[in-house]
Amino acid sequence: METAILALLEQNESLGYEQIALYLDEPPEQVRSALTELRRRRFVDVLGVSEVVGHTTAAVAYWRLTDLGHTELARLRSR
Repeated sequence: METAILALLEQNESLGYEQIALYLDEPPEQVRSALTELRRRRFVDVLGVSEVVGHTTAAVAYWRLTDLGHTELARLRSR
């Protein structure tokens, strides 16, 4: 799943974990766990964004590929 996430983020620049789960047809909890592991390895980074919904503000996280993530994806593809 990690390689699929890296490739998806390369194609889409940044996505929420729920969007990634829909694209990959995987449970959101598993996608979030994979993203956390990829972030620990510095292959992805998370962007915090606030959205105003009515009179409240909701925090939204968007994930994106880092330079190291691009390098790792290229390495995986060259196998």
